[in-house]
Amino acid sequence: MSSNNSSSIGTGLTSDDPAFWSQPTPIDCTTVRIIGILLCVATLVGIFLNGALLISFIRHKELRTPPNIFIMFISFIGLIASSVNLPLTGSSSVFCHWLYSRQGCQLEGLTAFLYGCSSCYLLCTVSISRCYIIIRPFNAKSVTVKKSVVTCCIAILIALLWTILPLVGWNEYTLERSRTSCCTNLYDRRRLFVSFNIFIFVVVYCVPLIILLITNSIIYRGIKGMRKKVAQGVKTELSQKRIEMERRVLKTVVITVVGFLFTWTPYAITFFISAFGAPEANVSPMATFICACFAKTSMIWIPTLYMSTSTQFRFSLVDKSSLEKLGGVSTTGGDGPNVAAITRGKADNLTATGINANKND
Repeated sequence: MSSNNSSSIGTGLTSDDPAFWSQPTPIDCTTVRIIGILLCVATLVGIFLNGALLISFIRHKELRTPPNIFIMFISFIGLIASSVNLPLTGSSSVFCHWLYSRQGCQLEGLTAFLYGCSSCYLLCTVSISRCYIIIRPFNAKSVTVKKSVVTCCIAILIALLWTILPLVGWNEYTLERSRTSCCTNLYDRRRLFVSFNIFIFVVVYCVPLIILLITNSIIYRGIKGMRKKVAQGVKTELSQKRIEMERRVLKTVVITVVGFLFTWTPYAITFFISAFGAPEANVSPMATFICACFAKTSMIWIPTLYMSTSTQFRFSLVDKSSLEKLGGVSTTGGDGPNVAAITRGKADNLTATGINANKND
C-alpha cells in the first residue's frame, strides 16, 4: 500500500520507492549504534532466558500449573520475538539504516506487535483466572491446565488477527522516524490509518490495562480478607496453605504485569502523541526510538521477573543428580547433619507442595 507518510519521516520518498527503505537515520548515528549493540546483546539474553524458561516448563511437570501455562506461552512468543525482532532492529541500528527492505520491515513490525499484544492478553487471562478462583473458590478445580492452554491459544489467535490487519489493507507496517525499526503507520492522518490506531490503542492497551487493574485489585482484597479471617480463627473457603499459595502466585503475576507496563507505557504514550497529536506536537525521532527499544526489552524483563519471584521455578533449576553426588559429604568435622540429605529432604517437600498445588488447581 502506498502512503503519504514520507513527509512525516522526512525522506521525500514514498514507501513504493526502494530507496525509501535504505535512507540513513536522521538522529545521531553514534547513539543509535550504541543502542543497536545493546539490542544485539539483548537478542542473546532474550533467547537464553525465554529458552531456559520454556525448557524448564517442558522438563518439569510440577511447573505446568494453570497460572504457569500463561507464562509459558509468553516465553514462547518472547523466544520468537527475541529471535526475529531484536536482531533485525539491532543490526539495522548498528549500520544506522534499515537493512531488510519492505518485507523485512513487515516481519519486524508484525513480530513486535504480536509479542506486545499477545503478552498483554495473556497477562489479562491469567489475572482473570486467578480472580475467578478467589471469587468462586469451590470451582477452583474447573481451572485446569487443558483449559488454560485453550485460553492461551485463543488469546494469541486474537492478537495474531490484529497483527495481520495492516498486511491486508487496514493501516500498514512502515519505518519509524528513526528508520532503523518498524511499526504501524502513525503519521498518516487519513481516516483509514487513524481509525486503526484508535482501535489498537483501545483494544491492546486501554482495555487490558483496565482488566489488569480490576482483577488484581479484586485478588488482592480477597486474599487480604481471607488472611485476616484466618488470623482471627474464622473458617474460610480456602485453606491457609492455599491462601498462601495464591498470595505467592499473585505476587509473581503482579510483578510481571508491572514490569510489562513499565516497559510498554512510555511507548504507548509516544504512540498516542504521534498518532493523534498535532503535527507540531510530534515526539522527536530519538524519543520514539528510545521508547520503542525500551519496550522491546520486555522480552528480557518478563522472564527475569518471573524467574526471580517464582519459588517453584527456582527449585526446578536444582539438579537432583548433582545433589545425589553429595551423599557422602558432611559438614566440617563430620559431626553435623548430612548436607545432601537435608537438601534432598527439602527438595522432596517442595516437589510435593508443587504437585499438590497443581492438583488443587
